[in-house]
Amino acid sequence: MLTPTEAAWLAGFLDADGCIRLSKGAKNSKLNQHSLIPQLLAHNTCVVTLNRVLILFEKMGALSVTSLRKRCSAQHAKMANILSLGMKRVEPILREILPYLVTKRLEAELMLRFIELRKSRRHRNAPYTASEYRIYTAMKYLKKSRHLRDYTPTVEEILDQDIVRTSAKALEEAEMSSRLTAEQQSARAAKMVWYRKDRTMPL
Repeated sequence: MLTPTEAAWLAGFLDADGCIRLSKGAKNSKLNQHSLIPQLLAHNTCVVTLNRVLILFEKMGALSVTSLRKRCSAQHAKMANILSLGMKRVEPILREILPYLVTKRLEAELMLRFIELRKSRRHRNAPYTASEYRIYTAMKYLKKSRHLRDYTPTVEEILDQDIVRTSAKALEEAEMSSRLTAEQQSARAAKMVWYRKDRTMPL
């Protein structure tokens, strides 16, 4: 168990420099399906900071893989990564930090929904259902644009969204923002945030 301070710190770090994702694994030829693997990824150039992340992951029983990645220029420090994967490792961490997540809260909720669906099956290697693949698709599209998060505030809404329509809306908003000044973009962003938090909040 993490202390509230540790959980809040880790949530803030993953909101900024982390990734919550379902990745496609090997394909099962009998079922004609790719496996879907829950992953938590943390990346930063500060080894001291990532060591703290690693300690907190391990405190929750999540064994992790660490790696270094070169940047596009020799002037940049190498990027260090911490990767934890699998339901048993990812679920306890997400449940601890969920109350403190902001930017990636929806992704965490979708991931936990996916894990709950998998755990409800009788067999560990049961075929994936349409609902589970819908969650994978929703999480994939959440990575496409920051605007998508602003327009999909709940798990139910993102799973019920027409992905093509939602993507088109995101591109429309992104194009519109590119024509605005910095001051206009800030004012527009302030009006968009209310949609995710509380629809009744006055503008």
